[in-house]
Amino acid sequence: MESKSTNNFENSGNQNKFVDKRMSNVKSDLIEITHDKLENILLKHLKNLDIRKSWITPLSIFLTVLIARLTTTFNDAFGISKDVWNAFFLILMCFSLFWLLWQIIKIINCWKKSSADYLITVIKASEVK
Repeated sequence: MESKSTNNFENSGNQNKFVDKRMSNVKSDLIEITHDKLENILLKHLKNLDIRKSWITPLSIFLTVLIARLTTTFNDAFGISKDVWNAFFLILMCFSLFWLLWQIIKIINCWKKSSADYLITVIKASEVK
């Protein structure tokens, strides 16, 4: 025995009770491109995709070394004096800070090139050529 639902959405009369306004946005651009062209564009663009996250590693190293320098009392260990350990951590901290600044500059310079909109524009432009 089949049970009938009280809300029959297939009946257009009942559907109008629930749907106030129907809008359709199905217009779209069609981009035709060969496999090898798309692969070349994507391989060239691949390095730009990760550029926005490239600040994470240098910042992590900088903060780790900074916290270590601020909270540690260096001692002579492994035949190396405490002053050398302190200088080593200072140099490491400066290096990671310069690396972080370098990555931030690269991110600022390549911000537009690392977006999906830029990639789509490059794919569309490859068809024009």
